[in-house]
Amino acid sequence: MRKRKPTGRRPIAQELSAAETEKMLNRIGKLLKNKRQARTTLESFSYEINISRSAMTRYEAGGDMYLSTFLKVLHGLDIKPEDFFKDL
Repeated sequence: MRKRKPTGRRPIAQELSAAETEKMLNRIGKLLKNKRQARTTLESFSYEINISRSAMTRYEAGGDMYLSTFLKVLHGLDIKPEDFFKDL
């Protein structure tokens, strides 16, 4: 994470700690895995949405991903983002 120069002003938004980020990514990954397992296998799902099996495994384990990839996974699961986050 890049350090910011102090400006003397209070930041507009509070920064998420690395531990909090990791915890949230793990929760998202577990939920993705549960939703995917309820529908299909890892191999089939990865093939259907054109994401490598290893990348999907990494995401389900709490790995970071682009927002566009996250939306692609949700689309493949036929889940709207707002519905996904209700389950978190």
